[in-house]
Amino acid sequence: MKHSNQPMIRMLLIALAGTVLLWWVPTPSDWSRLSAGLQAARAAMGAESEVRPRPAYPPEKVVRIQIEALGNNDRPHTDAGIEITFRFASPANRKVTGPLARFIEMVHNPAYRPMLNHRGARYGKLKREGNHASQTVILKSSDDGRVGYLFQLSRQTEAPYKDCWMTDSVMRFDVREDYRQV
Repeated sequence: MKHSNQPMIRMLLIALAGTVLLWWVPTPSDWSRLSAGLQAARAAMGAESEVRPRPAYPPEKVVRIQIEALGNNDRPHTDAGIEITFRFASPANRKVTGPLARFIEMVHNPAYRPMLNHRGARYGKLKREGNHASQTVILKSSDDGRVGYLFQLSRQTEAPYKDCWMTDSVMRFDVREDYRQV
């Protein structure tokens, strides 16, 4: 007896949907705006929720993800790039640099600030030995200066990051004045 109203409710919902469609027939420009809005929402959600360590990411991809995130640091919100970068900090690194609030403060200091909203990046050759890897990156900072960073990574052996490459440290180094390839 309690299921006897379901067919009637379905008919009412179908009738209501039909009335709405008769009242508003989307034009091609409406569909375009709706599609663009959905794509932007998916991109914003994906940018934060999907960017995380994964066993499938090789060490050079982990470095690129972090560099690109820092290059667009304030999208979709303030310090979003730093938050993504923190996700790729190894547990050992987080013990020294975390929690996130302290990590954000550290990246805003003069040694790492050139990474934020940089204008270009040149990646050195990845060096890999077993479960350890390193890669240099030369950045063209927002003030057109050049600064280098050495990323040191390791493949994690414990859950929840088992088999994920994560960053153990990032060290800044000076770049020669005549280096203009970035």
